[in-house]
Amino acid sequence: MDLKTIVVDLGDDAARPARIATAVRIAARTGGTVVGLTATGTRLEPFRGAGEQAGQYASLAASHLHKLVASHREALDSATTQVSPGVATRHVVMDAEPGWALAEQGRYADLILPAPPATEADVPALMAAGAEYAMLNAGRPILLVPSHRGPDLGGHAAIAWNGGREAARAVADALPWLLHASAVSILAVSAGKRRPTEEQAYRDSANRLVAWLATHGVHASVRTGEGDPDLVLPQLAREARADLLIAGGYGRSRLQELVLGGTTRALLRQQGLAVFMAH
Repeated sequence: MDLKTIVVDLGDDAARPARIATAVRIAARTGGTVVGLTATGTRLEPFRGAGEQAGQYASLAASHLHKLVASHREALDSATTQVSPGVATRHVVMDAEPGWALAEQGRYADLILPAPPATEADVPALMAAGAEYAMLNAGRPILLVPSHRGPDLGGHAAIAWNGGREAARAVADALPWLLHASAVSILAVSAGKRRPTEEQAYRDSANRLVAWLATHGVHASVRTGEGDPDLVLPQLAREARADLLIAGGYGRSRLQELVLGGTTRALLRQQGLAVFMAH
């Protein structure tokens, strides 16, 4: 299977140009389609007894919606023309919040490119921002793109590996990407000192992943590190000159990460490296 249908959030933020351009480059490489998504949010209806003001409100709301949809369509068309004019695109408009819309549309796609959570500072901590909600509810992987430039299909990909279910799920979902990669590095980070038997088991797990990837024609090498994974994983990825980090999302509950901190939330909110994540 290849990445044939790529859903991209057309919300207006600093990373939007790079996000759309990345989606177009992927589709150009795979012969796929880019689905640009406009989530209009929840619209409030005026009170029935508002009289003339109700009509004015409805007129202003319709005008705003028309301008929003037109500007999003223009952003999609403009980026496609600049990057690869021959790529097929569709524009979908949904009357819903971004997270719900991405999850709903993303179930019929191979990859979702949401806006980064850092742009949604007004979302209460206990509520999942759009990117998180899509990852947890779509059943599809997400790709977070930094504002400077997104990763290239065919570049160097790094895998954050701890031997857990979520990491295994992310690697399986990323296999179409890994098959195109020019190089693949497996990053195994120990959060602290381990006993020799634990360290050997950790290395064995990474080596088993190398062997499994090889059965699919993907050749990978292992890089190890020690320390806080939130800091060490991006550092190792940069040292390897990877332009993408593949990671599992929420190996423990989201509430635990909210209270105690966690690698998933750290990776979702860093903006220096593109992250492919699945749950």
